Amino acid sequence: MLNVRALTKIYANRFDAQAGGVRDVAFDLPAGTFFTLLGPSGCGKTTTLRCVAGLERPDEGRIAVGDRVLYDSADGVAVPLNERGIGMVFQSYAIWPHMTVFENIAFPLRVAKDKRYAREDITRLVDDALATVGLAGYGERPATRLSGGQQQRVALARAIVHRPQLLLLDEPLSNLDAALREEMRAELRRLQRQIGVTTVYVTHDQSEALAMSDLIAVMDRGRIVQMDDPRAIYFRPANEFVASFIGSANLLKGTAIARVEAGGIGAVRLDDGVAIQCLFPAGAIADQAATVSLRPESILLGAPLHPDHAALSGVVVAASFLGGNARYDVRVGERVLRVVGSAETVLAHDSAITLSFPPQAAVVVGNA
Repeated sequence: MLNVRALTKIYANRFDAQAGGVRDVAFDLPAGTFFTLLGPSGCGKTTTLRCVAGLERPDEGRIAVGDRVLYDSADGVAVPLNERGIGMVFQSYAIWPHMTVFENIAFPLRVAKDKRYAREDITRLVDDALATVGLAGYGERPATRLSGGQQQRVALARAIVHRPQLLLLDEPLSNLDAALREEMRAELRRLQRQIGVTTVYVTHDQSEALAMSDLIAVMDRGRIVQMDDPRAIYFRPANEFVASFIGSANLLKGTAIARVEAGGIGAVRLDDGVAIQCLFPAGAIADQAATVSLRPESILLGAPLHPDHAALSGVVVAASFLGGNARYDVRVGERVLRVVGSAETVLAHDSAITLSFPPQAAVVVGNA
């Protein structure tokens, strides 16, 4: 439904010669997909979104929604922002304080150039949008008498009132407090599924992306470095950057002992001489340098449950109770591994412990 090809937008930087923007960004989204652009500040995710919206003109590339081309540098096509028919919610919501809730939501219909709406059509569409976001009956309320969560819902209603094919959300929850952000996260996902609109969501919050998305593109320095479903992004990171940016990961340096086919299990000899069985998504040749990503929650506290599971002996050097679980730093040889265990488990400082994990939990990743 959304097709982006070779999208490039470079911002010159005369201060330190580091050019910002995006390079060769490409993705295809089926209709109804909740797609998240995820990455740190300055990685290019908002630039990508603004190019799709028409707020920025790309240097090169092609953008199409369905059969309609919105931008094509080769053919000189550049559809203006107000003719793209895209819904968008900004980080600041952009609610007009001098208007009622009804007038805020009705604004896109009143200024639409591709279609003229009768008064009764505007009323019906606005009422439908208010009901969809759970604000039925709020139409005559002044916009200034809304909570942060209600303003976010009004901005969403305004974005969907003209029933767009594509909805763009630029960090819409970042201004909410933690409890309300979690509530609105679930509400946004429910609404997106209800109306079935293809959605592109921008965030730097990993938990937000993992909880809401069908598909995630992780961006770094203007490029997409991995695009996959949330579980694959988390448990099968493509490189060290993805492994360290998404959640927390223990990164272990070593060398492949023998040749391994792509997707196979093979042995890695760590820098301290310990050999462990690992998953090689891309394969490897003998003596190839290997970085192993091992998630803290994939490590078991205790003896191996299966003969092919790794077993490492260590000593607890730090322990933290986090309510839902407990976090431990365990010294194994010259390295410290982060481990997440059950909240009921209590390990004292300096306790000797065995750590174990299956080969599939130790994933060999590429260099960032």
